[in-house]
Amino acid sequence: MSDQSPRAAYANQVQISGSPYDFTIDFACVEDVRNNTASVQPVARIMMSPQHTKVLALMLLKHVAAYEHAIGVIELPSALLNDMKLGNLEHFISQVNLNE
Repeated sequence: MSDQSPRAAYANQVQISGSPYDFTIDFACVEDVRNNTASVQPVARIMMSPQHTKVLALMLLKHVAAYEHAIGVIELPSALLNDMKLGNLEHFISQVNLNE
């Protein structure tokens, strides 16, 4: 990796798609919401192998668990979790072993 750091960017929207060969993660920033319309600016597209995507998911889970242990639980509306079909997955974060 070069000495030059990548450009930092902020995203508040993500879309994930996958195939047997790779996952594509599109990051965007939703701005200027007026009159039920929004400006969506693409930020980055990251393509990863299924193996790298799974490692990323596990690393994110561990970091969120550490954050919640140190700072407090990140509250999410149950309607959002249910809409995303994630309502029964929320408890996994509390079960992450931070000592490994």
